[in-house]
Amino acid sequence: MEAGQSQLTLLRTGKARQTPGNITHPGWILLQVQRGHTKLLTQTGYKARPVRCGVGGHPQGRAEYGLALNALQELGKALAVSDLPSLCLFKASLSLKCNPQCGTSGLCQHSSLTLGDRPPRAALLESPVVPPSAVPLQGSDRSCLENTEPRMRGRGLQLLSQVLLHCHSLLQEEEVTHLVLFCENRLKDHHLVIPAVLQGLHALSMCEVLAPGLAVSVLKAIFQEVHVQSLPQLDRHTVYSIITNFMRTREEELKGLGADFTFGFIQVMDGEKDPRNLLVAFQIVRDLILKDYVLGPFVEELFEVTSCYFPIDFTPFLLPLLIEKMDSEMQSAKLDSLQTLGACCTIYGQKELQEFLPSLWSSLRREVFQTASEKVEAEALAALHSLAACLSRSVLSSDTEDLLDSFLSDILQDCRHHLCEPDMKLVWPSAKLLQAAAGASFRAGHRITSSVVPLLLEQYHQHPQNSQRRTILEMLLGFLELQQKWGHEDEEESALLCSRAPLCSVLFSALTDPSVQLQLVGIQALTVLGTLPGLLAPPDVQLVVDHLTRLILHADDSQSCMAAMEAAGSLAPIYPGAFTGRMAQRLAEELQSEREEEGRQSPHSLRARCLQALAAVSTHPRIVRETVPVLLQCLQQVPKENAHSPLGKLLLEEDVLTAMVPVISAASAHLCPELAAQSVSQVVPLFLDGEVSFLPQDSFPCPFQPFQGGQHMAAQRRLVALLMAFVCSLPRNVPIPQQDRLLQGRPGQQLDQLLETAVNRMEAGLAEGPLRNKSPAGQQLDQLLETAVNRMEAGLAEGPLRTQALALLLWVTKALVLRYHPLSSRLTDKLLGLLGDAELGPAVADGFSLLMADSPDVLHKGCVKANYLKGLSHVLNHLPRPVLVTELPTLLSLLLEALSCPDRVVQLSTLSCLQPLLLEAPHVMSLHVDTLVTKFLGLTSSPAMAIRIAALQCVHALTSLPIPVLLPYKPRVIRALARPLDDLKRLVRKEAVVARGEWFLLGSPGR
Repeated sequence: MEAGQSQLTLLRTGKARQTPGNITHPGWILLQVQRGHTKLLTQTGYKARPVRCGVGGHPQGRAEYGLALNALQELGKALAVSDLPSLCLFKASLSLKCNPQCGTSGLCQHSSLTLGDRPPRAALLESPVVPPSAVPLQGSDRSCLENTEPRMRGRGLQLLSQVLLHCHSLLQEEEVTHLVLFCENRLKDHHLVIPAVLQGLHALSMCEVLAPGLAVSVLKAIFQEVHVQSLPQLDRHTVYSIITNFMRTREEELKGLGADFTFGFIQVMDGEKDPRNLLVAFQIVRDLILKDYVLGPFVEELFEVTSCYFPIDFTPFLLPLLIEKMDSEMQSAKLDSLQTLGACCTIYGQKELQEFLPSLWSSLRREVFQTASEKVEAEALAALHSLAACLSRSVLSSDTEDLLDSFLSDILQDCRHHLCEPDMKLVWPSAKLLQAAAGASFRAGHRITSSVVPLLLEQYHQHPQNSQRRTILEMLLGFLELQQKWGHEDEEESALLCSRAPLCSVLFSALTDPSVQLQLVGIQALTVLGTLPGLLAPPDVQLVVDHLTRLILHADDSQSCMAAMEAAGSLAPIYPGAFTGRMAQRLAEELQSEREEEGRQSPHSLRARCLQALAAVSTHPRIVRETVPVLLQCLQQVPKENAHSPLGKLLLEEDVLTAMVPVISAASAHLCPELAAQSVSQVVPLFLDGEVSFLPQDSFPCPFQPFQGGQHMAAQRRLVALLMAFVCSLPRNVPIPQQDRLLQGRPGQQLDQLLETAVNRMEAGLAEGPLRNKSPAGQQLDQLLETAVNRMEAGLAEGPLRTQALALLLWVTKALVLRYHPLSSRLTDKLLGLLGDAELGPAVADGFSLLMADSPDVLHKGCVKANYLKGLSHVLNHLPRPVLVTELPTLLSLLLEALSCPDRVVQLSTLSCLQPLLLEAPHVMSLHVDTLVTKFLGLTSSPAMAIRIAALQCVHALTSLPIPVLLPYKPRVIRALARPLDDLKRLVRKEAVVARGEWFLLGSPGR
């Protein structure tokens, strides 16, 4: 081609296109190639645009073909941006033609590369003006693939590989064969050409029409001609991908290679260091073993080439990088590095962190002291917490330095002195850093708390201003709350024991201070201190109760009064004797004196405080015995004080009635059988017959007949909810008088009234279901059920009570399912049929949850299940082992269920039963290893020390199970057992050390 002369190349897009002028144009693209640039000239209404080729400036007789190839590549990019159809270039067949007299294989100076049309397929290639093929892409000079320069040949092969990557699924078998042979020959070319050839082979390895034998031929060529480990990472990954593709699609052919394939792969993998490539290589090794490839004499070599990576110990280059990123000015980089550090601390140990601890602490301290972002500060504190926790988990030998101790010493040295300046801006950052480190473990908390709390108490006395004292108290509160994290059992190891007396003195002085803010913080701190065992002596407890009583009765500010009530409610269950003898008695006296003489406060304000306080402290049976009579006495005074608001009408309020239902239900469930029978014999006639003679002060203005019709009885019908709560919660062995009248009615009206007067949509069912379940089996029950079902079906048909009838149906179905009554299947089918109801369908779907789940109030087996499990575990503990092992497959599911029982006696008995079974029947127990591991690890954090010890012994006994079954759980168990190493009890720590040591050695040689 002469200088300045242009060459036109016609390419077919494979599809005709309709223009806006309704003129049908064939799908052709005209490509004009000139030196230095390319223009696309189309007949489909798209504007021609110049495209730079990127190779301008070459001499005239060079790279003409390269320009055309670059133009095609740019053309493809342009067409991808525009909305033109796909180029036929990506649907073309690549024909390789060589002079038969030439002795070379593949392309040479006698060869030509032609881009031609694929044989016609469907209607894609049908066009009346299409010539048989596109104009061959070849210039007057030798083609790019025939160029003497390796870089130019590589560029041509690179374009060919990209084309194959897009159109490999469209190639025919003959075309694939020619291309594979061509690429195999190019593997002998210059090393600059090899990456492009490998990419082409990777594309061809994904072809489904690959002829038999070509996969073997390709791998042999790679094994013989390519030194894979001298290639860049991406090209090595390409080789692994080729092998993976052939192993997935040509498994039998590769197995025909025998041990030669294994040897070739060993040569490819040997020396690999990149983690991305190793992931693929390890997967190939796994498939070689699991899919029974022939390893032959190379078993040892394959083991050596893979075992050298285990344990994988990469140089900790990550930590210097994280420190560098933390020093960055970009907030996103800081956040990423801090979050990554926190994640690393869950895996790293003392060995990996030792070198970088000073730099890490310096960076974290700076982020908290100087940061302007709350997010960065929070992540820095979280990273410090994780770092201290990581050092706390490390297992030390006798000659190893305790890095946690030195690390905490650095933190105390840099932060402790700032606590002496409560007005300065670094006081709170220092306190946050200390609290973050102290919360990491019991050891860290003990070390920091024992150093900081005495200092804060000293500073409280040295700073008289309220603002300064409030800051100091708030910091003290933070350290006290950390002590709650580590349990309440080992009182002798508490870091606060030495500071108990001065701490109580400071808090009591805060409660007597006129400042409301000091009072509020002091109340919070005193509440936390009271929940920590052994830190409040009996005289101190009495002082606490007296201070809280004083604030409740005489505090001028309502905030202090309410805070004192909340604190009293939290501490009353812990110290019931002190609150019963001092606060409850004092409040009762105040109520009595307030009734006798007019108080100086606003009307009812003192009474309201006393009543609220009595309600707040009524959280323990011992206190309730004292407070309930006082509350009832006050309640009886209401009608006398306000004749226009009789007490009886209070029960008709929906809120009051709803609150009374659970109270009556709980009281009924705990009645002794004699008192329950006496009560039900009076309550049922009261509602059915209006028998009110047994009630004191009989002053009903009209007969009490809640089941009778009429509007004047509507208010009384609301009280049926109280009857439901009482009857449904009675013990099963207490007979219900006139039960048939309650269910069937006179003449059959009681059930209708239940439907109409329910406080909410579930109350009718809450009564009806348990009543059905308590009824004795027999013909009478069947008749009652048939009547009830007919009435429910009538209610479900139409009318305003469909929702209530559905609630009744659900609860009756649940009652019958629990007693395995034959009618339960009919009712279940009825519910399934209602799923298609437009109005009730969603409620029916939700109702199946009610059928399957246990109700906390009625119709559940939870109240008795624990008794059965407890009895079973005790029986099994005393059975001979041979008998127990024989029945173990049947009993094991029940034993596993017993581990979830909240009763600690059941848990301990079951653990004692399972521990020897793990040693004597390992093969049976291994079938449930996942459940066993989960249950045992969960119980290692039980509040009861005996259960923690037994659970750790069971975790230890798990190591007797088959090793292949346990290995997947080894990392999880080792991590979980790190927490018991910090347990407060020495015996627990001892068992944790033994169990964790056995799991560490699991799977090691010689075991």
